[in-house]
Amino acid sequence: MTRNSRLLLSALAPAILYLTTQAATPPKLGSRKAPLLTKDGLQFRDLNKNGTLEPYEDWRLPIEKRVADLVARMTPEEKAGLMIHSSLSGFTGPNGEVLGVPSTPGRGGPPRGTASNANRAFLGRANQNNVEPMGSANPNQLVVERNVRYILVRPNAGEPPEITAKFHNGLQELAEAGRLGIPIVFSTDPRHGTARPGAGKPVLSQWPDQLGLAAARDLELTRQFGQIAARELRAIGIQCLLGPMADTTTEPRWNRISGTFGEDANLNATLIKAIIEGFQGKQLGPESVMTVTKHFPGDGPVKDGYDGHNNYGKWTIYPGNQFDLHLIPFSAALEAGTGGMMGGYFIPVGKDTVAINFSKLMINGLLREKMGYQGLVVTDWLRNMPWGVEKLSEKDRQKMMVLAGVDQIGGDNDPSVILASVKDGGIPMTVLDTAARRILRPIFQLGLFENPYVDPDQAKTSVASEAYLAKGYEAQIRSTVLLKNAADILPAVSGKRIYVEGIAPEVAARYGTVVDDPKSADLAILRVATPATNYPYGGAFAMGFARGNSAPTPPPPVATYGITLAYGNAANWTVLEGIRKVAASGTPTVVIVNMDKPAILTEFIDSVAGALAAFGASDAAALDIVFGKAKPTGKLPFDMPSDMPSVMSQAADVPFDMDDPLFKFGFGLTYNR
Repeated sequence: MTRNSRLLLSALAPAILYLTTQAATPPKLGSRKAPLLTKDGLQFRDLNKNGTLEPYEDWRLPIEKRVADLVARMTPEEKAGLMIHSSLSGFTGPNGEVLGVPSTPGRGGPPRGTASNANRAFLGRANQNNVEPMGSANPNQLVVERNVRYILVRPNAGEPPEITAKFHNGLQELAEAGRLGIPIVFSTDPRHGTARPGAGKPVLSQWPDQLGLAAARDLELTRQFGQIAARELRAIGIQCLLGPMADTTTEPRWNRISGTFGEDANLNATLIKAIIEGFQGKQLGPESVMTVTKHFPGDGPVKDGYDGHNNYGKWTIYPGNQFDLHLIPFSAALEAGTGGMMGGYFIPVGKDTVAINFSKLMINGLLREKMGYQGLVVTDWLRNMPWGVEKLSEKDRQKMMVLAGVDQIGGDNDPSVILASVKDGGIPMTVLDTAARRILRPIFQLGLFENPYVDPDQAKTSVASEAYLAKGYEAQIRSTVLLKNAADILPAVSGKRIYVEGIAPEVAARYGTVVDDPKSADLAILRVATPATNYPYGGAFAMGFARGNSAPTPPPPVATYGITLAYGNAANWTVLEGIRKVAASGTPTVVIVNMDKPAILTEFIDSVAGALAAFGASDAAALDIVFGKAKPTGKLPFDMPSDMPSVMSQAADVPFDMDDPLFKFGFGLTYNR
């Protein structure tokens, strides 16, 4: 080959690479602050505004080459900014503009881990965990001054999709105007649940809880949920889901069971793969929503059912030596190509003495080396949950996490802490570079370097469309489980007199005449929460009330057990009194339980004619089953206990080990007519 031939081949290499490795159609570019470049008859975004096509701007090149080029151009400050996964809410203007000060208050309240006078005797001093207060930050500070590029966003309640889309576009403009034009990844917690009646048109399609998808037992339905949710989130400018939860719920008292796929690790694994494939596709791309699977290596066996947001709930325990069982769904998530992984809050007793995100044994040792995961690792929002490292400074805590293999600190907003450790040599530059590569790779895969913007008009018409709402409604129905149907009282006859509690009267009126006295009704339908516990020492995630229920009534004087799954000594013990009173009226009574966790129904099950478990179904979906517009097909995703002694004696990490459950995993009736 002559020298001229080699030069020609070298010049044509990018175009040849594009034709052989990329789609035949160039990507659609979106630029508002960066000019476009033309080379070889193709267009590119000049993100660093220097008039030259750099490798990281060249969409024809392999992603790894683009990532390496960009990391080499970044300052330590810019790399540290990537390692913060911040939160932002309240800065949306009435027309979607980005405000400098919040128009509405964000999620606030006293810092977690503080103690009131009432519980100080139990918790100790107000700042016993040595938590340094974190200041607030506005959009300009986050994006421009601190180089943050992953942001958890919380739109205002009822905010129209087109307003949310405009706001995200405005933030992307701030990022595009930066030195290197690195776009933002916007993340969200799961937000496709059902709303109460009268809330207006839903902002997104409405689906059952993740636990409800497990009750529906349909891989394709679960995959379709991920696909539809991804389309809606991408339409409003969100590209990352902080989910799904892959925790296997072997401790029935835990208060986050509704966000999981239930008690069976293998069913959990199968559904985890399906939901990730729904959100991401076979691999991350411009239409994907990246999943961050949580809470590695499994928060299901939490001690005594308490919650890891609190220092009294910071341990997972393994009395049955079933630690590896809880890894099964996380292995499935890795097989499905999950874009990210989130470590849990908890200390795994017998495995390490510090919480997961501080543990080199758990992150670098187990997740990265043993399980082979080399992708993005994000901490949970844990600044106020430094379990096992309470005596360390914030600087030493963050350094410990980064050296353990963590790439991003969740819930923080200031990279200066990490940067200080880089500057004094505590965090080597090679570690910073490795984290930067892992963080940047998904941004390229998601297509954001080509076009980070969305069309507000398309968001307005495509999000919560009739087709998407219908599919979510179908899933709500299919997730509902019929537990009891004495004398085939169900399906009920429409058009009769009905008495309802816990159900919107305007919804119930579609099925019959609503009356005020159960004695004058032909059928009574009660919708209730599961038993709730008032923690005597307070804390986050403590109440456990199902959606739409009122605040708790003071409990009986003595609570025999800690967290209870029985109504008799629960904070909302009056639920049981109400059921018994209506059932005693002589009117056939049907109880719909909002089943966010296993509940003990033996206190009333014999006195009612029918019982159903709802896993995030709307009133209308539940009543469609009661009145026979649809048949119940759901199956329980966990065992339902008969009494508290059987709950107390089961091993926290072992599935299906309760004595004589009232209803077993997989139970579910249907109609004979």
